[in-house]
Amino acid sequence: MNASDISALIASVQASGRTALTEIESKRLLAAAGLPASVPETAIDAASAVRVANGIGYPVVLKVISPQISHKSEIGGVELNLADDDAVRAALERIRLSLLKCAPAAQFEGVTIDAMARPGVELIAGVMRDESFGPAVLIGLGGIFTEVIRDTAIRLAPIGRAEAAEMIAELRGEAVLRGMRGQPGINKEMVASVLAEVSELASAHPEIAEMDLNPIIAYPDKVAILDARIVVRTPSAGDDSDPHRAMRLANLRRAFDPRAVAVIGDKRAGGYLWLRAMRELKVKVYSIQIDPNEIPGIEAMGVENRKSLAEIDGPIDYAVSAVPRNVAPRILKDCTANRVGAISFFTSGFSETAEEEGIRLEEALRQVALDSEIALVGPNCMGLYNPAAGLCNYPGEATGEAGNVCFISQSGTHTVNFCLQAPVRGIKVNKAASIGNATVVEAADYIDLMADDPATAAIGMYIEGVRHGRHFFESVQRAAGRHPVVIWKGGATEAGARAALSHTGAMTSRAAVWQAMVRQAGAVEVDGFDAMLDAMELFSRGRRHSGRKMGLVAMTGGQSVAITDAFSTAGLEVPALSPRSYEELKQFFNIIGGSCRNPLDAGGTIGFVSDGGNLDRILGILERDPVIDGMIVELGSGLRAGLWAAQEAALSGLLDQLAAFNSRSQKPFATVIQPAHLEAVVARAREQARARGLVVFESFERAGRAFKVAAEYWEHRAR
Repeated sequence: MNASDISALIASVQASGRTALTEIESKRLLAAAGLPASVPETAIDAASAVRVANGIGYPVVLKVISPQISHKSEIGGVELNLADDDAVRAALERIRLSLLKCAPAAQFEGVTIDAMARPGVELIAGVMRDESFGPAVLIGLGGIFTEVIRDTAIRLAPIGRAEAAEMIAELRGEAVLRGMRGQPGINKEMVASVLAEVSELASAHPEIAEMDLNPIIAYPDKVAILDARIVVRTPSAGDDSDPHRAMRLANLRRAFDPRAVAVIGDKRAGGYLWLRAMRELKVKVYSIQIDPNEIPGIEAMGVENRKSLAEIDGPIDYAVSAVPRNVAPRILKDCTANRVGAISFFTSGFSETAEEEGIRLEEALRQVALDSEIALVGPNCMGLYNPAAGLCNYPGEATGEAGNVCFISQSGTHTVNFCLQAPVRGIKVNKAASIGNATVVEAADYIDLMADDPATAAIGMYIEGVRHGRHFFESVQRAAGRHPVVIWKGGATEAGARAALSHTGAMTSRAAVWQAMVRQAGAVEVDGFDAMLDAMELFSRGRRHSGRKMGLVAMTGGQSVAITDAFSTAGLEVPALSPRSYEELKQFFNIIGGSCRNPLDAGGTIGFVSDGGNLDRILGILERDPVIDGMIVELGSGLRAGLWAAQEAALSGLLDQLAAFNSRSQKPFATVIQPAHLEAVVARAREQARARGLVVFESFERAGRAFKVAAEYWEHRAR
């Protein structure tokens, strides 16, 4: 890559007051970068156009040259397949008149002339620069594939040839590239090389804001960029460095395992929420309250009250503040003066309101925090949770036992709900953080902290937007290389994005770039709270996946059809079993009213009370079958709930069998216990199943989606 030539060309365009390069300038830049773009010749009138065309050889292509026109075809500025001198003369005149009609103020500077490319596979490629994540490279099938079905793949730049090849393989029309109906395939390695070089160009030159290479024609032996449009910008000179970051993150770690805590501004009207949340802490908890009407109620709880932080001897590792927003900057200054390690502000009314006063107050908080080493959690959040330390962000959360699942959320409600519901699902929380507007300490910082914790087995998060996208991407990528990372994106729809802005002031990135970033980082996405809980239960308590081929056991014919549809719709496979498995099943399987095909309609074989060991035999066959990667057993709660209510031993015996199999199985295994008319009985069945170490889902659809998410994660890890 001739970097100096590229920089000089960009500088000359900017010096002329333009942002868009002409086609000739764009192709010169690409050629300097080593990309397969030939620079066309030019002509100002018909005579010179004919002379150039004869030198090139017919057929030729003419395109308008005008510094005011970026999209030439939209104003009739492109003429293709011109076969002789007369055609060239007529085409040039049509282009000139069309420009005059469609853009009368635009300057006509002649036409470019190039050889008409022979037919091949049409592609598009390009770069767009997301304001949060930076340059992203795109490839797609050209022509109708782009315009109608939008068949594209995206990655954040820079990428190598291997990632470029993955992008090409993701295209839904990838079969076209391999060749079909007598048409030869293209050289995909050359296309991947072009993508990688485009990515490198955009990464090396932040002045490039957009790059459209459309069309690119790919052949079995070469690739040719036929047209190009490049837009440049003046890069931001902002400095995002944080000299206190290392100490700030050390203080955040202190806050998760504090030796002393201060609660600032808690009140009777709020039920002394924060002081009640700290009741399980085995360390000193202080109240900071100056209102004489509030102090007696605080002291009645057995909490020492002080009128300022300065009255406390010794360091405070973590503070929680519930003061009004206009007081928040003063409280933060007081914390920094008294060397408080971290503070979370339950207080809301900042940038999420989009009003001037809220934005001003949040910026004041940000500046105070950045000038110190304090870890600012939030504002507009519920703060930190560490059950092993007894640190809660809401009364009633489980404490006393360290878990292996971490959760990060920009929603306080989602954080608290997750922490309260996780134990019901058999999920044990290690650490959780409600981070709200994440003004200084961002999601990436919590990810780094949690991923480095040796107790962590999986990380989930609810995110509405990130300020420093590259930092977030790199942190997710590092974490996902060690643990499953599950992301629920708030604001995925246009209406949701508006709501997210009013909620946390998030800068929502384009949906396609976000999805590409998650995939590229090796994380996986879910679309709701239940899906998050399902995925985290499977990741934290299930086994590593080796594939998508599922062995399904149902209790009735209708359920066997329903579970197959659910898993197939989720993107999993329900394959035929191996011949050896069918030979074994034939020896005992009752096919009257049942079926030993996969899925197995096994109710008649297993029975309602005593199965004579047939359930173990079925599961053992699926365990040994090399075709099967994972297994699901549906417990038929709708028909069996009455039996379980009358004969609890029948439920216990069934669950004991499944638990014994699960303990010796090497494959992912889970059960489905669906809602039934005796919901209390079913709820007890789920509780007992989880107590025995079983993963339990409430529907076929939820089980299918969770296994799909797990399969996606482990497939990426395997690559």
